[in-house]
Amino acid sequence: MTDTTHRYALAVDIGEEAIRQGKWQQALTCFQTALTGLPREPRVYNGLGDTHLALADRRRALACYKEAARLAGDNPEYVNKVADVQEQMGLIPDAARSRLICGDIFWSHGDVEKAEAQWAHAVNLSSDMVAARERLALAGQRRGDLAGMTRHYLAVADILRREGRCLMALHICYTLLGDQPDSRPVWSATDQAWRCVALRDKQMSRPDTRVEPGDLVNAAADFAQWQLAAEIRRSTFLADDKINPEVFVILRQAILNEGYGRAGVAIIFYEKAAAGGLVAPAVFYALGLLYRLVGRRQDARAAHLLAARHPFYRRAVTLLE
Repeated sequence: MTDTTHRYALAVDIGEEAIRQGKWQQALTCFQTALTGLPREPRVYNGLGDTHLALADRRRALACYKEAARLAGDNPEYVNKVADVQEQMGLIPDAARSRLICGDIFWSHGDVEKAEAQWAHAVNLSSDMVAARERLALAGQRRGDLAGMTRHYLAVADILRREGRCLMALHICYTLLGDQPDSRPVWSATDQAWRCVALRDKQMSRPDTRVEPGDLVNAAADFAQWQLAAEIRRSTFLADDKINPEVFVILRQAILNEGYGRAGVAIIFYEKAAAGGLVAPAVFYALGLLYRLVGRRQDARAAHLLAARHPFYRRAVTLLE
């Protein structure tokens, strides 16, 4: 460290001591001096932020804290200060996003409790913040808090449903049902999301709009197609050692031929996909519907028996009876 650099570093130390003593004008002078020689030092901007905040200049304090956070990269203290000032200024959406980022940094440092506290704060500021609720759900799952995990995932499903993202909302409920097939809250959310899928193409649908069993059957079919398309997309990013990649090419052909109304050809491809190791309930639900369409009732029952291994498709199958 050169003598000049040492002089600027000393100014930072003196400035921080001035803050501890409440000598704000002295602190401001010290940090402004230090800024000349240390323009990329986060401590300088943090000190300026503390000083401006004490002098009731929140706008400058916020700008300084943001710069400190940017330069530090992974220091949650600076991001937390950004969030605090944003809240004080009434910038609630910005504060919620800052809390989310702060929680992510704490999580990356292994400080789970502080991470969850920040995400919970973000949810308190913005109850419809999906990203924060997803993180809280994952954190709850990690520590074995089934009730907490479920509460946040159901909240996410409700948000997505209200935004019209019905299939994604139903997928969250579907995932929860896999472990909680008898949960009334999960089934209640599932029914709402399922109904949302059934009504999503009907303009001006109201909460009291009647949904027929056939509408729900078709909605379940749409959901199955959505799940299978998601499996194809996922296969391009995540290799599955248990399934030959060629199976997803076959599945794509099954979906395409079904879309073109070629039931017989689609059946052949679905059967090949299942024989190749793709045994997701959605495959058998879609295949069973095609069997019914071409009059192969016994095969349809066998396929839907396999689909019914998951509670959602089990209920969808009962609507066919």
